[in-house]
Amino acid sequence: MTRTRVRAALVGLAAAADGVVGRVVLVVVRVRGRRRPLVLPFIGHGSVERVRFGARVVMGHPDAGIVDEAVPGPRSRRQVLRASLSRFFTVEIPRAQVAIRTPGGVARVRADDEGYVDAVVDRPGLEPGWQEADLTLADGATATAQVLVVDPRADVGLVSDVDDTILETGLTRGLEFLRATLLTETADRAPLPGAAALYRALVSSPEVCRPVFYVSTSPWNLHGTLLEFIGLRAFPLGPLLLTDWGPGRGTLFRIGAREHKTSLITRILDEHPALALVLVGDTGQLDPEIYADLAQAHPDRIRAVYVRRPPGRNPRRDAQVRALAREVSARGVPMLAVDDSTQIAEHAASIGLLDPAAVPAIRSATTQGRLPAATR
Repeated sequence: MTRTRVRAALVGLAAAADGVVGRVVLVVVRVRGRRRPLVLPFIGHGSVERVRFGARVVMGHPDAGIVDEAVPGPRSRRQVLRASLSRFFTVEIPRAQVAIRTPGGVARVRADDEGYVDAVVDRPGLEPGWQEADLTLADGATATAQVLVVDPRADVGLVSDVDDTILETGLTRGLEFLRATLLTETADRAPLPGAAALYRALVSSPEVCRPVFYVSTSPWNLHGTLLEFIGLRAFPLGPLLLTDWGPGRGTLFRIGAREHKTSLITRILDEHPALALVLVGDTGQLDPEIYADLAQAHPDRIRAVYVRRPPGRNPRRDAQVRALAREVSARGVPMLAVDDSTQIAEHAASIGLLDPAAVPAIRSATTQGRLPAATR
């Protein structure tokens, strides 16, 4: 048996086992009666003609998501760990029916075997800007989804990685990622210096607000955490396009970064044919190679590519990225490997992507972000 067949067999067995365990747990939870079906919406996005909705249907407590204000102050590491683990140990409801209600009518869709909803609604009747839509389960449980309807007048959109691009996660360093994800409060996770000010300047436009899309290989389980981080650190709000960790799609754990990010960014380009994109990532994963391929495939749609170089970077990797940046730039799409937000802001201002008057504020935020807390 070839290695490919062995891998496919292992993935199939893992997926089957995962499905059996999930159904057993679902039965136990329903019998005990301590939880009820909930629909957890993700941020929807699209155009006035078509909107994509995402959500997950799970068993949860009726008061899920309500903060206990009677327990003020910081939580212990044990409490943080318990809260973090609860995001991953979910009891999903496979094949649940969900009604999506928009001004254009009601669309009835079904979740997949993992409880995920990924549905496209044509002619939703939503105006450009931030809108809302109701998602309702068969038993009446309802949640409200935020929806970004991209204005057809928008000229440029921002696509950003999340991990080690807007915040330090250590995704490429397993133990560091687990520490940051499981043992650190969202409010204690610092953004990369100047990134929030930079992003606000990039999406600001006199005519119309530009959209931002956050594309990451982080799991959907972290959607709420990342959304909280974006709000706390004053990043512009935008859809979070994450992935499912677990057996399936030919892999045991998750879809690869190249396939995931390439397909999502290509879809954004297809869904918004008048929109050009600025791509921002980091050199820790494959962002330079993914973005370079997209720039070469769509040179008329990619306005610029920026990849951050982390401190203590590998000289060999650094040289590879610089060579790739020179190659892409020579073909007409500016691609820069940068050390901080100021370098991105200065270049973006020079090619008309942001107002030059915003650069001093970004420079100040970048400098302040680097200072030790005791010196601020």
